[in-house]
Amino acid sequence: MKRLAILVVLIVLVLVLAASLAQAQEIEVSKQGKWRIWYTSPDLRAELDFHWADRHPGAEWLILKFSVAGGLKGVTSVNHKDVRVRTPEGTIFGLPTQAEYRGVRGSMQVAFKQQNVWAPPASRFRGSLTRIEDWFFNPSGTVDYRETIHPSAVQYCSGPLMFQVPGGVQPGAWTLLIGLEEIPFVLGENEEGVQE
Repeated sequence: MKRLAILVVLIVLVLVLAASLAQAQEIEVSKQGKWRIWYTSPDLRAELDFHWADRHPGAEWLILKFSVAGGLKGVTSVNHKDVRVRTPEGTIFGLPTQAEYRGVRGSMQVAFKQQNVWAPPASRFRGSLTRIEDWFFNPSGTVDYRETIHPSAVQYCSGPLMFQVPGGVQPGAWTLLIGLEEIPFVLGENEEGVQE
């Protein structure tokens, strides 16, 4: 009886390991140019553009342009509180609240224009998917933000992500966290992938 229980536990462990390895193999992260990351998993397809953040070391706010579509399974809901960033030192910051966003939106307009955060992405999403006006923040700041966005397999959402970083944005390996999804990017690298 004891051997049977051990055998069952081993079989379950092997199946869990095989499933997690299969899912890990389905995740694809690739760099397009110097400042763009493509990310694909069973639940999420995304484009991360970190040009502005890379060109403004020491800035108080990390500003990213982000576009996201659901995976092939249908709608992937993304909640505001599940979008975070991990610094090279391991500190995690979340998106600002609506009140915080309203307080700094005006001072971010130059960065938003330089990064063109409200424009459609220059990605494989265009032409194949429909953009929906569903984002955490509103460009005018007059409409409350959405707590949750709902990109799908045939629709994508796009806009800015910003994170207040006390002490300023530093070069190094950062990670955008979308729930359990992790999208790595490096600030301060040259074209050859070497830290400047």
